[in-house]
Amino acid sequence: MSVGLAPRPANEEQRAKAVVKTGLIESPNPDLFQVYCDLAKDITGFTDATFSLYDGEMQCAIAMTGRETEEWKPGSKNLRTEHNICSFVLLDTEPLLMHDISKDPVWKSHPKAESWGYAGFPVVNKDNYALGTLCMFDRSGPRSLNEGQVQLVKKISSSIAHLLDVKTEQKQMTSQNMLEAITKFKKYNESLSIDDFECFVSLSAGLKQADSKIAILAEAGLCELNASGDTKITAEGIELQREMRLEARLMKKVKITGDDASVMIDEMMKELN
Repeated sequence: MSVGLAPRPANEEQRAKAVVKTGLIESPNPDLFQVYCDLAKDITGFTDATFSLYDGEMQCAIAMTGRETEEWKPGSKNLRTEHNICSFVLLDTEPLLMHDISKDPVWKSHPKAESWGYAGFPVVNKDNYALGTLCMFDRSGPRSLNEGQVQLVKKISSSIAHLLDVKTEQKQMTSQNMLEAITKFKKYNESLSIDDFECFVSLSAGLKQADSKIAILAEAGLCELNASGDTKITAEGIELQREMRLEARLMKKVKITGDDASVMIDEMMKELN
């Protein structure tokens, strides 16, 4: 007997496009999201937690904790069929919660229904697209979440969604910023080449460059060699760095004290925002 597809959200076309724009379907980055799976598992007591994204046809597991196997790897995909419970989480902004899958009125007839607890939370971005899910199973038996746990996992899901939005925006801005930087560099001196641009960016990052390359930038007034042979960016070079947005920025660190999960997640969200 053929298995049908899971129902799709009303905004499926736009939703799937937004997922592709994250760049994570073909190039998953589990290190960014592992902490959220770990937090959800620890807060709820469920045996495992998985964060997945969904393109037009597949569920793509990005990060997982609790049941890693040799077969599983970031980017593992499953078809979004009617037997894929997590696919149904995309249909609502509220979580799908089941104390015992095997006794749930809807899912008890699932071919792989077990006496497991289940909790699936949609990951909804700023444009109200459910890009993915944070889903948990308790393979040791039935399990329910209290209201406090539900609210904490909602915060985790919101943090994941915000990170996806930031990543998408950064991805879209990278090419535009690079083109603008090249334009600023060429406007400063039309005779400078793309190799000179690469050299200047490398110097701005503190990377050592060949003297022959530095000499061209020094002649253009962007840097100078001191008596000890070290390279120094000139005032004109520093001003060009600012115009090209190459200044170094400090990244703040989140300081977490105590073991209160609510405080910890609130601090994470403040830092992201």
